[in-house]
Amino acid sequence: MCNRCLSFVLFLTLFVFASSCKNNPSGNDEGEFFEINSWIHANMEFYYFWNERVPEEPNGSIPTDDFFFSMLDPADEFSYYSNDAQSLLEELNGSSFTAGFSPSFRRFQDTDDVFIVVEFVYPDSPAAEAGIKRGDLIKSINGEALTISNYLDLYYDESAVNTYTLAEFGQEENTLEETETVELTKAELNLDPVVYSDIIEDNGIKIGYLFYARFLTGNSDQFIASVDNVLSEFEGAGVDELVIDLRYNPGGRISAATNLANSIAPNSVTSNEEVFVRYEYNEELENYYIENQGLDSPNLVARFSEDPTNLNLSRVYFLTTSGSASASELLINGLNPYMEVISIGTPTFGKFYGSYVITGQNANPPNNYAVVPVTLKYANADGFSDFRGGLLPDHNIEEDIRDFKPIGDTTDVMFAKAIQLITGGEEPPAKVSPIVVERLPDPVRFGRGNILFE
Repeated sequence: MCNRCLSFVLFLTLFVFASSCKNNPSGNDEGEFFEINSWIHANMEFYYFWNERVPEEPNGSIPTDDFFFSMLDPADEFSYYSNDAQSLLEELNGSSFTAGFSPSFRRFQDTDDVFIVVEFVYPDSPAAEAGIKRGDLIKSINGEALTISNYLDLYYDESAVNTYTLAEFGQEENTLEETETVELTKAELNLDPVVYSDIIEDNGIKIGYLFYARFLTGNSDQFIASVDNVLSEFEGAGVDELVIDLRYNPGGRISAATNLANSIAPNSVTSNEEVFVRYEYNEELENYYIENQGLDSPNLVARFSEDPTNLNLSRVYFLTTSGSASASELLINGLNPYMEVISIGTPTFGKFYGSYVITGQNANPPNNYAVVPVTLKYANADGFSDFRGGLLPDHNIEEDIRDFKPIGDTTDVMFAKAIQLITGGEEPPAKVSPIVVERLPDPVRFGRGNILFE
């Protein structure tokens, strides 16, 4: 896989046209990389949103990664490719080789020293069994201090066994003090994105809370079933209000977002099959869909549909940060025209593009590559898109990494605000000003979370 080439994308997994794109005949003498570059060229020419940047002919004399990135639009932070399509597909289905905790990479301002803040821990993972918890700080891996130049390589090292040096904030400003070292063994985990759910009752009001880590369907839709089971429980309990925690959700599959939306939107919206989102493509691909499938093609417009479980609420609350991206934003944006959508936290990432996952399984000859180019831009039923600064919260609440509460804790600063808005109770106590640290990019994690079209 290309090194660190992943970033936010809305994933629409589509393999239908991969075999129909023109492929390079074998046996050519036009360069060492001509065969695979020709296959990538053909798919980029047909699917890439900015396909005017794709050259007329493939260049087989330069390495595949250089050729791929040479075609990308300067504004494109999101397209990537992999030379291990099967591993990529498995990960997009929720299977990951991991210790089971979600990292946020931070550094103090004006330093090159990096540390990890544990955002949450997956239940029953090696990290959970070792006692790693939300809010823990990690300053070194395998005895090597994290820095601006090595933090991604150290964290994403493929070694099965790693030691993590935990720390706490020091007495002096911008310092960390080591506390202990923990050894974790990574495993191939099938990570259910429904990390936590609960129903709480406050002032006679039943509030359903769902912490949702990624928009995944899973093998045989197992993760769709996980979400449906929680929502069915909420419906059966007669919840009055719903809080969906997307603060660290980088996105995923549009089908998972649509499934969730169908249970949240009012019955009148789903029964009338109102527009959820519309898609815009390059001119050639858009014309292809119109001519072959019509203006109401599911590749051009996604609609709500009736679901066995529907909470039929008039409003919904979302908890967001800059880690809320792609399908998270699509869900919020798509619901906004039809119900009161109240967001709490900080602005989302700002990602209104989507991608197809195109594999070489049906190429001629077959190959092990996958390309994930930006293929579309989406807008809600009101035409709202291009939110480059992210979707702005209605109530600006910033997390304090010195005071992380367990996921679902009613005293968590964001969740407490939602409860206060719902119940009309007292304003949550003011927090100490958050410590000033810079959040660093995590292109690997967010690449796997990009919006995928199916």
